[in-house]
Amino acid sequence: MTGVVNRRAILTGALVMLVAGFIPGFGAILTTVPQCVLGGCTIMMFGSIIVAGIEMITRCGIEGCNKTIVILSLAIGLGFTQASDMFNIFPEIIKSIFAENCVAVVFCLAVLLNLILPKDEEQEA
Repeated sequence: MTGVVNRRAILTGALVMLVAGFIPGFGAILTTVPQCVLGGCTIMMFGSIIVAGIEMITRCGIEGCNKTIVILSLAIGLGFTQASDMFNIFPEIIKSIFAENCVAVVFCLAVLLNLILPKDEEQEA
């Protein structure tokens, strides 16, 4: 998000998270960060993930088969977030994987569509 690719900065962040996980007192100090600050950081993080995903999609080309995969995956993923009760008819293991995590649904659907849909002749060459 910030463009920092310094290994020391990344290592420092990883060490802070490990210490917070193993030393409850230090973790408790980190929980004193106001909710509005965490909310702002979360919005920035997910926004940057969305932009990075859009950049990757545009680099690979959105034509033909790729366009269909992206459209169906996103539309069905959004639909599953609104209708998660539909998984009540499935066994508990399926329900726990897919009803609580629409990313798993989108991932499985995108992989399946990529295997099933015919490839464009231009992309094969």
